[in-house]
Amino acid sequence: MEKRPLQPETERFKHILIKAYQRGELSDNITAKDMVQELAHQLKQVFKRDPESVTEVY
Repeated sequence: MEKRPLQPETERFKHILIKAYQRGELSDNITAKDMVQELAHQLKQVFKRDPESVTEVY
């Protein structure tokens, strides 16, 4: 079975999830809420056409 190349958005999404997982593994003081907020902020940038217009998630 031949592997298809990933879409740029899919590749970026995968990279964001891996980094979030690694950060959670290495940090003793990050809360789940903080991690989800940071992840949501990064994912908004992936799905918006203009990443500069993304606002902070609180």
